[in-house]
Amino acid sequence: MRRLSIKSAIALVDQELRPIRDTVIDISDDEITGIGRIPGSNNVVDLGNTLLMPQLTNAHVHVLDYFLMGVFNKYYIDDVVGAPYGLKYYYLRRVNPESLRNGLAMVFRRIRNYGIGCLLAIIEYGRLFTDVVINEARRAGLCIIPLAEPSAFRVYVKPGEEEDVDEGFEDDVRYFVDNGLGVSLISPLNYTMAELRLVSRLSGSRGLPISTHVSETEDTYLDNDLGRALTTLVTGNTVFVHLTQLSEEDLAKIPTLPVVTCPRSNIEFVGRLARVGAMLRRGGLKPLIGTDNVALIEPDLWDEMKVMKLLMNGELNSHTILNMATSWAWSWGGFGYIIREGGKP
Repeated sequence: MRRLSIKSAIALVDQELRPIRDTVIDISDDEITGIGRIPGSNNVVDLGNTLLMPQLTNAHVHVLDYFLMGVFNKYYIDDVVGAPYGLKYYYLRRVNPESLRNGLAMVFRRIRNYGIGCLLAIIEYGRLFTDVVINEARRAGLCIIPLAEPSAFRVYVKPGEEEDVDEGFEDDVRYFVDNGLGVSLISPLNYTMAELRLVSRLSGSRGLPISTHVSETEDTYLDNDLGRALTTLVTGNTVFVHLTQLSEEDLAKIPTLPVVTCPRSNIEFVGRLARVGAMLRRGGLKPLIGTDNVALIEPDLWDEMKVMKLLMNGELNSHTILNMATSWAWSWGGFGYIIREGGKP
């Protein structure tokens, strides 16, 4: 049995990130066995005047974008990452997954160096790339929640198609669910209602997460992507991402599900932030933070938190913003970490 006690000036514990001064965290065989002031082990590591806190969780990141560094801001965004004709999709349809390994290793080292321990990673063409993404993330010491994107999607859903299910789409979703993978959907607008219900039923029955972009841009909002999502995808672990176009009335329609804001990306792409203050005022919603495209936005959650603090004009305090990047993720199905007895350090 390996036993260790870690002492710090302050520790942020439990879901509330309760600050405790002069704290000793006792660890036995990689499990926290005690939180107090007296070491439970003779093997004590004194960190001195430091703050001990949970690792950060990046709740929305596209890691397979890394090879597009230097291309953003030179072309229209849909020409770069838009499905299915953007450069990203064109490249990924042709590349050997193994050729991405070194680049992914570099990306995950960068992510880890920012104090991020867990990430909800979008994996385009998931059946091809999930294994290499998961393996490289774990090699870097990261907890990864893989959100695999089916290879089949529609540019537009045509009238009369709403009850159709693409065979390739269904095969991919069943493969993901059978292998314990979450599912990423580009937008509710890229799938028929029958396909959306299929994902909800299969993933929901296993408690697996579903992630989808919702109302990131004005055109998707006007096309009622929120309405399609609310009538098909509302399972316990459905994650709605971006939400920049939603009013307070729209937010009131969303049940208590994980929602994610990506401040720097949203400012870059659409010039506005989601109404995070309204999410908190309505109760139940606990927004998380993501960094979005790694080729455009450095995957540094500290910078995201600084932007939130600067632009929310006092609507959010520092403690709430830190919750968004740590313990609130843990409250949604155990994404990420908190410091508590019986937990992992």
